[in-house]
Amino acid sequence: MRIRIILAAGIATAVALLGAGCGGGASSASGGGTLGAGASVAPASTVAFLAIDSDLGSSQWQALNGLLAQIPQHDALLAQLRQSFERKTKLSWAGDVRPALGPELDVAVLAGEGGAKPQAVLLTQPPDRAKLDALVRKLSAASGRTLVTGQVAGWSAVAESRPSLDAVASATRHLADDTAYQEAIGKLAGDALVYAYANGAEAGKLVSALPGAPAGRTRQVVWAAADVVAKDRGLRVDGFVRSDAAGSAPEPYSSTLVRSIPAGALLVLDFQARHETASEPAPSSPLSGALQRLGNALGGESALYVSPGLPIPAVTLVTQASDPQAVVDALNALVAAAAKGSSGGPAGGLDLGSLLGSIRLSHAVVGSNLVVSTSQQAIDAFKGAGQKLADDGTFAEARTASGMPDRTTGFLYVNLKDALPVVQGLASLAGITLPAGGLDLGALRTLVAYGTGSTGGVSGFTAFLEVR
Repeated sequence: MRIRIILAAGIATAVALLGAGCGGGASSASGGGTLGAGASVAPASTVAFLAIDSDLGSSQWQALNGLLAQIPQHDALLAQLRQSFERKTKLSWAGDVRPALGPELDVAVLAGEGGAKPQAVLLTQPPDRAKLDALVRKLSAASGRTLVTGQVAGWSAVAESRPSLDAVASATRHLADDTAYQEAIGKLAGDALVYAYANGAEAGKLVSALPGAPAGRTRQVVWAAADVVAKDRGLRVDGFVRSDAAGSAPEPYSSTLVRSIPAGALLVLDFQARHETASEPAPSSPLSGALQRLGNALGGESALYVSPGLPIPAVTLVTQASDPQAVVDALNALVAAAAKGSSGGPAGGLDLGSLLGSIRLSHAVVGSNLVVSTSQQAIDAFKGAGQKLADDGTFAEARTASGMPDRTTGFLYVNLKDALPVVQGLASLAGITLPAGGLDLGALRTLVAYGTGSTGGVSGFTAFLEVR
Protein backbone atom coordinates (compact mmCIF):
# COMPACT_ATOMS: atom_id res chain seq x y z
CA MET A 1 0.00 0.00 0.00
CA ARG A 2 1.30 3.42 -0.94
CA ILE A 3 0.58 4.93 2.48
CA ARG A 4 2.68 2.26 4.19
CA ILE A 5 5.99 4.14 4.24
CA ILE A 6 4.64 7.34 5.77
CA LEU A 7 2.53 5.50 8.33
CA ALA A 8 5.51 3.33 9.25
CA ALA A 9 7.63 6.45 9.65
CA GLY A 10 4.97 7.97 11.90
CA ILE A 11 4.80 4.87 14.07
CA ALA A 12 8.58 4.61 14.26
CA THR A 13 8.73 8.26 15.23
CA ALA A 14 6.20 7.62 18.01
CA VAL A 15 8.41 4.78 19.30
CA ALA A 16 11.41 7.06 19.24
CA LEU A 17 9.41 9.77 21.00
CA LEU A 18 8.53 7.29 23.73
CA GLY A 19 12.14 6.32 24.25
CA ALA A 20 13.39 9.88 24.18
CA GLY A 21 10.61 11.26 26.34
CA CYS A 22 11.22 8.76 29.12
CA GLY A 23 14.93 9.12 28.87
CA GLY A 24 14.93 12.82 29.59
CA GLY A 25 15.68 13.96 26.05
CA ALA A 26 15.28 17.49 24.73
CA SER A 27 11.80 18.94 24.74
CA SER A 28 9.94 22.05 23.77
CA ALA A 29 8.52 24.41 26.32
CA SER A 30 4.95 24.76 25.13
CA GLY A 31 3.62 22.51 27.90
CA GLY A 32 1.01 20.75 25.73
CA GLY A 33 -2.49 21.72 24.70
CA THR A 34 -5.27 20.75 22.31
CA LEU A 35 -4.20 18.35 19.58
CA GLY A 36 -5.25 18.33 15.94
CA ALA A 37 -4.27 21.78 14.73
CA GLY A 38 -3.36 20.14 11.41
CA ALA A 39 -7.07 19.63 10.75
CA SER A 40 -7.11 23.30 9.73
CA VAL A 41 -5.22 22.40 6.53
CA ALA A 42 -6.38 18.82 5.94
CA PRO A 43 -9.15 18.63 3.30
CA ALA A 44 -12.72 18.20 4.55
CA SER A 45 -12.90 14.93 2.57
CA THR A 46 -10.10 13.38 4.67
CA VAL A 47 -10.92 9.72 5.34
CA ALA A 48 -9.00 9.41 8.60
CA PHE A 49 -6.95 11.75 10.76
CA LEU A 50 -4.38 10.90 13.43
CA ALA A 51 -2.83 13.44 15.82
CA ILE A 52 0.17 12.63 18.05
CA ASP A 53 1.53 14.86 20.81
CA SER A 54 5.24 15.16 19.98
CA ASP A 55 5.97 17.87 22.55
CA LEU A 56 8.07 16.02 25.13
CA GLY A 57 7.52 18.78 27.66
CA SER A 58 3.71 18.56 27.61
CA SER A 59 1.63 17.60 30.63
CA GLN A 60 0.62 14.39 28.91
CA TRP A 61 4.22 13.27 28.42
CA GLN A 62 4.99 14.13 32.03
CA ALA A 63 2.03 11.99 33.15
CA LEU A 64 3.14 9.11 30.92
CA ASN A 65 6.68 9.35 32.25
CA GLY A 66 5.29 9.11 35.77
CA LEU A 67 3.43 5.91 34.90
CA LEU A 68 6.40 4.29 33.20
CA ALA A 69 8.69 5.22 36.08
CA GLN A 70 6.73 2.72 38.20
CA ILE A 71 7.94 -0.16 36.01
CA PRO A 72 11.45 -1.24 37.08
CA GLN A 73 14.00 -1.32 34.26
CA HIS A 74 11.62 0.49 31.93
CA ASP A 75 14.37 2.91 30.97
CA ALA A 76 16.56 0.05 29.73
CA LEU A 77 13.71 -1.34 27.61
CA LEU A 78 12.95 2.08 26.12
CA ALA A 79 16.63 2.58 25.36
CA GLN A 80 16.54 -0.72 23.46
CA LEU A 81 13.50 0.46 21.49
CA ARG A 82 15.27 3.66 20.56
CA GLN A 83 18.44 1.80 19.55
CA SER A 84 16.36 -0.60 17.45
CA PHE A 85 14.67 2.36 15.77
CA GLU A 86 18.00 3.97 14.94
CA ARG A 87 19.50 0.70 13.72
CA LYS A 88 16.59 -0.13 11.40
CA THR A 89 16.09 3.38 10.03
CA LYS A 90 19.78 4.41 9.96
CA LEU A 91 18.67 7.66 11.57
CA SER A 92 19.87 9.48 14.64
CA TRP A 93 17.09 10.48 17.01
CA ALA A 94 18.94 13.50 18.39
CA GLY A 95 20.48 14.64 15.09
CA ASP A 96 17.90 13.67 12.45
CA VAL A 97 14.43 13.14 13.91
CA ARG A 98 13.90 15.35 16.93
CA PRO A 99 14.89 18.66 15.24
CA ALA A 100 12.55 17.84 12.33
CA LEU A 101 9.39 17.57 14.43
CA GLY A 102 7.08 20.22 15.74
CA PRO A 103 4.94 20.06 18.89
CA GLU A 104 2.51 17.70 17.19
CA LEU A 105 2.62 15.15 14.39
CA ASP A 106 -0.56 14.72 12.32
CA VAL A 107 -1.38 12.22 9.58
CA ALA A 108 -4.25 12.84 7.14
CA VAL A 109 -5.38 9.86 5.05
CA LEU A 110 -6.90 10.95 1.73
CA ALA A 111 -9.15 8.86 -0.52
CA GLY A 112 -7.50 7.88 -3.79
CA GLU A 113 -8.95 9.29 -6.98
CA GLY A 114 -10.77 6.94 -9.35
CA GLY A 115 -10.48 3.89 -7.13
CA ALA A 116 -6.77 4.43 -6.43
CA LYS A 117 -5.37 3.42 -3.07
CA PRO A 118 -5.58 5.93 -0.20
CA GLN A 119 -2.74 8.35 0.32
CA ALA A 120 -1.29 9.60 3.61
CA VAL A 121 0.07 13.09 4.19
CA LEU A 122 2.14 13.85 7.27
CA LEU A 123 1.78 17.34 8.75
CA THR A 124 4.06 19.05 11.26
CA GLN A 125 5.50 22.46 12.14
CA PRO A 126 9.23 21.87 12.66
CA PRO A 127 11.38 24.53 14.30
CA ASP A 128 13.89 23.95 11.48
CA ARG A 129 12.45 23.16 8.02
CA ALA A 130 15.90 22.31 6.69
CA LYS A 131 16.10 19.49 9.24
CA LEU A 132 12.77 18.08 8.01
CA ASP A 133 13.93 18.26 4.39
CA ALA A 134 17.13 16.43 5.33
CA LEU A 135 15.13 13.76 7.19
CA VAL A 136 12.84 13.26 4.20
CA ARG A 137 15.84 12.83 1.89
CA LYS A 138 17.26 10.14 4.18
CA LEU A 139 13.89 8.35 4.39
CA SER A 140 13.60 8.45 0.60
CA ALA A 141 17.06 6.98 0.17
CA ALA A 142 16.38 4.24 2.72
CA SER A 143 13.00 3.25 1.25
CA GLY A 144 13.82 3.57 -2.43
CA ARG A 145 10.75 5.80 -2.91
CA THR A 146 10.86 9.52 -3.40
CA LEU A 147 8.98 11.40 -0.70
CA VAL A 148 7.94 14.96 -1.48
CA THR A 149 7.51 17.95 0.81
CA GLY A 150 5.65 21.23 0.62
CA GLN A 151 4.40 24.17 2.68
CA VAL A 152 0.68 24.68 3.33
CA ALA A 153 -0.51 27.59 5.48
CA GLY A 154 2.47 27.41 7.81
CA TRP A 155 2.57 23.61 7.93
CA SER A 156 5.18 21.32 6.45
CA ALA A 157 3.57 18.43 4.56
CA VAL A 158 5.24 15.15 3.54
CA ALA A 159 3.70 12.66 1.09
CA GLU A 160 4.58 9.96 -1.39
CA SER A 161 3.21 11.87 -4.37
CA ARG A 162 2.85 15.43 -5.58
CA PRO A 163 -0.91 15.04 -6.25
CA SER A 164 -1.42 14.25 -2.56
CA LEU A 165 0.31 17.46 -1.56
CA ASP A 166 -1.66 19.36 -4.19
CA ALA A 167 -4.91 17.96 -2.77
CA VAL A 168 -4.01 19.46 0.60
CA ALA A 169 -2.74 22.76 -0.80
CA SER A 170 -5.76 23.30 -3.07
CA ALA A 171 -8.44 22.37 -0.53
CA THR A 172 -11.10 25.05 -0.14
CA ARG A 173 -12.91 23.28 2.71
CA HIS A 174 -10.98 21.85 5.61
CA LEU A 175 -11.51 19.08 8.11
CA ALA A 176 -11.60 21.48 11.07
CA ASP A 177 -14.75 23.07 9.57
CA ASP A 178 -16.53 19.77 8.87
CA THR A 179 -19.59 19.30 11.12
CA ALA A 180 -19.05 15.55 11.55
CA TYR A 181 -15.43 16.09 12.58
CA GLN A 182 -16.40 18.88 14.97
CA GLU A 183 -19.00 16.68 16.64
CA ALA A 184 -16.57 13.75 16.93
CA ILE A 185 -13.65 15.75 18.32
CA GLY A 186 -15.99 17.52 20.72
CA LYS A 187 -16.38 14.17 22.49
CA LEU A 188 -12.63 13.76 23.05
CA ALA A 189 -10.31 15.10 25.74
CA GLY A 190 -8.73 18.45 24.98
CA ASP A 191 -5.36 17.26 26.24
CA ALA A 192 -4.36 13.81 24.96
CA LEU A 193 -1.33 11.84 23.85
CA VAL A 194 -3.04 10.65 20.68
CA TYR A 195 -6.40 11.01 19.04
CA ALA A 196 -7.85 9.49 15.91
CA TYR A 197 -10.86 10.25 13.72
CA ALA A 198 -12.44 8.37 10.82
CA ASN A 199 -15.18 9.49 8.44
CA GLY A 200 -17.52 6.51 8.48
CA ALA A 201 -18.89 6.92 4.98
CA GLU A 202 -15.47 7.28 3.32
CA ALA A 203 -13.80 4.64 5.51
CA GLY A 204 -16.71 2.30 4.80
CA LYS A 205 -16.08 2.58 1.08
CA LEU A 206 -12.43 1.63 1.59
CA VAL A 207 -13.26 -1.30 3.87
CA SER A 208 -15.98 -2.56 1.53
CA ALA A 209 -13.46 -2.56 -1.32
CA LEU A 210 -11.11 -4.92 0.54
CA PRO A 211 -11.13 -8.57 -0.62
CA GLY A 212 -13.43 -10.65 1.57
CA ALA A 213 -14.98 -7.67 3.39
CA PRO A 214 -18.54 -8.39 4.58
CA ALA A 215 -21.07 -6.32 2.67
CA GLY A 216 -23.07 -3.71 4.49
CA ARG A 217 -21.26 -3.92 7.82
CA THR A 218 -19.82 -0.38 7.77
CA ARG A 219 -22.52 1.60 5.96
CA GLN A 220 -24.29 2.75 9.12
CA VAL A 221 -21.27 4.42 10.73
CA VAL A 222 -21.20 8.20 10.29
CA TRP A 223 -17.95 8.77 12.17
CA ALA A 224 -15.69 7.19 14.78
CA ALA A 225 -13.18 8.85 17.10
CA ALA A 226 -10.93 7.86 19.99
CA ASP A 227 -8.22 9.31 22.21
CA VAL A 228 -5.45 8.06 24.51
CA VAL A 229 -4.95 10.04 27.72
CA ALA A 230 -2.32 9.52 30.43
CA LYS A 231 -3.86 9.75 33.91
CA ASP A 232 -2.41 9.61 37.42
CA ARG A 233 -3.37 5.94 37.79
CA GLY A 234 -3.06 4.67 34.24
CA LEU A 235 -3.77 5.04 30.55
CA ARG A 236 -7.33 5.71 29.40
CA VAL A 237 -8.82 5.24 25.94
CA ASP A 238 -12.22 6.73 25.17
CA GLY A 239 -13.93 6.02 21.89
CA PHE A 240 -17.18 7.13 20.27
CA VAL A 241 -19.11 5.99 17.21
CA ARG A 242 -22.05 7.76 15.60
CA SER A 243 -24.43 5.49 13.73
CA ASP A 244 -27.40 6.46 11.57
CA ALA A 245 -29.21 3.19 12.34
CA ALA A 246 -31.89 3.72 14.98
CA GLY A 247 -32.12 0.99 17.60
CA SER A 248 -28.96 -0.82 16.48
CA ALA A 249 -26.92 0.02 19.59
CA PRO A 250 -27.07 -2.40 22.54
CA GLU A 251 -28.91 -1.23 25.64
CA PRO A 252 -27.00 -0.80 28.93
CA TYR A 253 -27.76 -3.30 31.68
CA SER A 254 -26.70 -3.91 35.27
CA SER A 255 -24.77 -7.18 35.57
CA THR A 256 -26.27 -9.80 37.88
CA LEU A 257 -23.53 -12.34 37.24
CA VAL A 258 -20.97 -10.29 39.21
CA ARG A 259 -22.86 -11.55 42.27
CA SER A 260 -22.41 -15.18 41.18
CA ILE A 261 -18.96 -15.37 39.58
CA PRO A 262 -16.43 -16.36 42.29
CA ALA A 263 -13.97 -13.73 43.53
CA GLY A 264 -10.38 -14.03 42.37
CA ALA A 265 -11.20 -14.35 38.67
CA LEU A 266 -8.26 -13.56 36.40
CA LEU A 267 -10.42 -12.48 33.47
CA VAL A 268 -14.14 -11.80 33.02
CA LEU A 269 -15.99 -10.97 29.79
CA ASP A 270 -19.64 -10.10 30.54
CA PHE A 271 -22.12 -9.36 27.75
CA GLN A 272 -25.71 -9.64 26.56
CA ALA A 273 -26.08 -12.29 23.87
CA ARG A 274 -27.58 -10.83 20.68
CA HIS A 275 -28.61 -12.91 17.66
CA GLU A 276 -28.31 -11.51 14.14
CA THR A 277 -28.52 -14.68 12.09
CA ALA A 278 -30.13 -12.94 9.11
CA SER A 279 -27.00 -10.89 8.39
CA GLU A 280 -24.38 -13.49 9.28
CA PRO A 281 -22.03 -14.50 6.44
CA ALA A 282 -21.44 -18.16 5.71
CA PRO A 283 -18.61 -19.54 7.90
CA SER A 284 -15.26 -19.63 6.15
CA SER A 285 -13.88 -22.56 8.19
CA PRO A 286 -15.03 -25.25 10.65
CA LEU A 287 -13.67 -23.14 13.50
CA SER A 288 -15.58 -20.00 12.47
CA GLY A 289 -18.66 -22.14 11.93
CA ALA A 290 -18.35 -23.54 15.45
CA LEU A 291 -17.98 -20.02 16.85
CA GLN A 292 -21.06 -18.88 14.94
CA ARG A 293 -23.02 -21.87 16.22
CA LEU A 294 -22.01 -21.11 19.80
CA GLY A 295 -22.94 -17.45 19.48
CA ASN A 296 -26.40 -18.37 18.22
CA ALA A 297 -26.93 -20.78 21.13
CA LEU A 298 -26.22 -18.25 23.89
CA GLY A 299 -28.97 -16.24 25.54
CA GLY A 300 -29.50 -13.37 27.99
CA GLU A 301 -26.66 -12.06 30.12
CA SER A 302 -23.62 -14.28 29.55
CA ALA A 303 -20.08 -14.33 30.88
CA LEU A 304 -16.85 -16.06 29.99
CA TYR A 305 -14.35 -16.07 32.85
CA VAL A 306 -10.99 -17.55 33.76
CA SER A 307 -10.19 -18.54 37.35
CA PRO A 308 -7.00 -19.91 38.96
CA GLY A 309 -6.56 -23.67 38.73
CA LEU A 310 -4.01 -26.47 38.50
CA PRO A 311 -2.30 -27.42 36.31
CA ILE A 312 -3.88 -24.71 34.16
CA PRO A 313 -6.53 -22.04 34.88
CA ALA A 314 -10.18 -23.04 34.52
CA VAL A 315 -12.32 -21.51 31.76
CA THR A 316 -16.05 -21.18 32.49
CA LEU A 317 -19.01 -20.00 30.42
CA VAL A 318 -22.27 -18.87 32.03
CA THR A 319 -25.36 -18.14 29.96
CA GLN A 320 -29.16 -18.04 30.16
CA ALA A 321 -29.77 -20.08 27.01
CA SER A 322 -33.24 -21.43 26.24
CA ASP A 323 -31.64 -24.66 24.97
CA PRO A 324 -28.77 -25.61 27.34
CA GLN A 325 -27.87 -28.75 25.40
CA ALA A 326 -27.35 -26.70 22.23
CA VAL A 327 -24.73 -24.64 24.09
CA VAL A 328 -22.93 -27.76 25.36
CA ASP A 329 -22.94 -29.31 21.88
CA ALA A 330 -21.65 -26.07 20.33
CA LEU A 331 -18.84 -25.82 22.88
CA ASN A 332 -17.77 -29.41 22.28
CA ALA A 333 -17.75 -28.75 18.54
CA LEU A 334 -15.69 -25.59 19.09
CA VAL A 335 -13.07 -27.40 21.19
CA ALA A 336 -12.86 -30.20 18.62
CA ALA A 337 -12.48 -27.75 15.72
CA ALA A 338 -9.80 -25.76 17.57
CA ALA A 339 -7.85 -28.92 18.42
CA LYS A 340 -8.02 -30.15 14.83
CA GLY A 341 -6.91 -26.79 13.47
CA SER A 342 -3.95 -26.44 15.85
CA SER A 343 -0.50 -27.21 14.50
CA GLY A 344 0.90 -27.79 17.99
CA GLY A 345 3.76 -26.05 19.70
CA PRO A 346 7.53 -26.07 19.37
CA ALA A 347 9.50 -29.23 20.08
CA GLY A 348 9.70 -29.73 23.83
CA GLY A 349 7.05 -27.04 24.35
CA LEU A 350 3.29 -26.88 24.57
CA ASP A 351 1.32 -29.06 22.14
CA LEU A 352 -1.83 -26.99 21.84
CA GLY A 353 -3.66 -29.54 19.73
CA SER A 354 -3.15 -32.32 22.29
CA LEU A 355 -4.09 -30.01 25.14
CA LEU A 356 -7.38 -28.95 23.52
CA GLY A 357 -8.12 -32.51 22.53
CA SER A 358 -7.84 -33.60 26.16
CA ILE A 359 -10.31 -31.01 27.49
CA ARG A 360 -13.51 -32.46 28.91
CA LEU A 361 -16.32 -30.06 29.70
CA SER A 362 -18.51 -30.26 32.79
CA HIS A 363 -21.84 -28.49 33.03
CA ALA A 364 -24.72 -27.81 35.38
CA VAL A 365 -27.89 -25.72 35.50
CA VAL A 366 -27.76 -23.28 38.40
CA GLY A 367 -31.02 -21.38 38.75
CA SER A 368 -31.68 -19.82 35.35
CA ASN A 369 -27.99 -20.13 34.33
CA LEU A 370 -26.24 -22.85 32.39
CA VAL A 371 -22.65 -23.16 33.66
CA VAL A 372 -20.11 -24.97 31.45
CA SER A 373 -16.50 -25.27 32.55
CA THR A 374 -13.23 -27.09 32.04
CA SER A 375 -13.26 -27.68 35.81
CA GLN A 376 -15.92 -29.19 38.06
CA GLN A 377 -14.36 -27.25 40.94
CA ALA A 378 -15.13 -24.02 39.10
CA ILE A 379 -18.78 -25.02 38.78
CA ASP A 380 -18.90 -25.88 42.49
CA ALA A 381 -17.42 -22.45 43.30
CA PHE A 382 -20.10 -20.78 41.16
CA LYS A 383 -22.78 -22.68 43.08
CA GLY A 384 -21.19 -22.05 46.47
CA ALA A 385 -21.69 -19.27 48.99
CA GLY A 386 -18.11 -18.03 48.93
CA GLN A 387 -16.96 -14.51 48.12
CA LYS A 388 -18.14 -13.30 44.72
CA LEU A 389 -16.73 -10.92 42.11
CA ALA A 390 -18.91 -8.04 43.33
CA ASP A 391 -17.07 -8.30 46.68
CA ASP A 392 -13.59 -8.72 45.16
CA GLY A 393 -11.31 -5.87 46.29
CA THR A 394 -9.24 -5.89 43.08
CA PHE A 395 -12.38 -5.75 40.93
CA ALA A 396 -13.74 -2.87 43.04
CA GLU A 397 -10.42 -1.06 42.67
CA ALA A 398 -10.54 -1.53 38.88
CA ARG A 399 -14.08 -0.19 38.66
CA THR A 400 -13.16 2.90 40.65
CA ALA A 401 -9.95 3.61 38.71
CA SER A 402 -11.66 3.20 35.33
CA GLY A 403 -14.87 4.99 36.26
CA MET A 404 -16.95 2.01 35.12
CA PRO A 405 -20.64 2.67 35.89
CA ASP A 406 -23.09 0.10 37.22
CA ARG A 407 -24.88 -0.07 33.86
CA THR A 408 -22.82 -0.89 30.77
CA THR A 409 -23.37 -2.57 27.41
CA GLY A 410 -20.83 -5.20 28.46
CA PHE A 411 -17.43 -5.22 30.10
CA LEU A 412 -14.03 -6.89 30.09
CA TYR A 413 -12.02 -7.14 33.33
CA VAL A 414 -8.49 -8.51 33.59
CA ASN A 415 -6.71 -8.89 36.93
CA LEU A 416 -3.23 -8.27 35.53
CA LYS A 417 -1.39 -8.40 38.86
CA ASP A 418 -2.43 -12.06 39.29
CA ALA A 419 -2.87 -13.08 35.64
CA LEU A 420 0.58 -12.02 34.36
CA PRO A 421 2.53 -14.32 36.72
CA VAL A 422 0.27 -17.22 35.63
CA VAL A 423 0.90 -16.45 31.96
CA GLN A 424 4.64 -16.14 32.56
CA GLY A 425 4.68 -19.45 34.45
CA LEU A 426 2.78 -21.30 31.71
CA ALA A 427 5.04 -19.80 29.05
CA SER A 428 8.12 -20.90 30.97
CA LEU A 429 6.78 -24.46 31.25
CA ALA A 430 6.08 -24.47 27.52
CA GLY A 431 9.54 -23.13 26.67
CA ILE A 432 8.11 -19.92 25.22
CA THR A 433 10.00 -16.63 25.58
CA LEU A 434 7.65 -13.70 26.09
CA PRO A 435 8.38 -10.29 24.45
CA ALA A 436 8.70 -8.54 27.83
CA GLY A 437 11.63 -10.78 28.75
CA GLY A 438 12.67 -10.27 32.36
CA LEU A 439 10.85 -6.96 32.74
CA ASP A 440 9.02 -6.59 36.06
CA LEU A 441 5.39 -5.81 35.16
CA GLY A 442 4.12 -5.83 38.73
CA ALA A 443 2.95 -2.22 38.43
CA LEU A 444 0.30 -3.27 35.89
CA ARG A 445 -2.74 -3.79 38.12
CA THR A 446 -5.88 -4.22 36.04
CA LEU A 447 -7.35 -3.70 32.59
CA VAL A 448 -11.01 -2.74 32.21
CA ALA A 449 -12.99 -2.05 29.04
CA TYR A 450 -16.70 -1.30 28.85
CA GLY A 451 -19.42 0.18 26.66
CA THR A 452 -21.54 3.07 27.90
CA GLY A 453 -24.51 2.82 25.55
CA SER A 454 -25.86 5.24 22.98
CA THR A 455 -26.97 8.83 23.52
CA GLY A 456 -28.35 10.72 20.54
CA GLY A 457 -27.03 8.06 18.18
CA VAL A 458 -23.48 8.17 19.62
CA SER A 459 -22.20 5.01 21.31
CA GLY A 460 -19.24 5.19 23.68
CA PHE A 461 -16.64 2.81 25.03
CA THR A 462 -13.76 3.14 27.49
CA ALA A 463 -10.64 1.09 28.20
CA PHE A 464 -8.41 1.76 31.21
CA LEU A 465 -5.03 0.21 32.01
CA GLU A 466 -4.35 0.73 35.72
CA VAL A 467 -0.71 1.28 36.64
CA ARG A 468 0.21 1.61 40.28
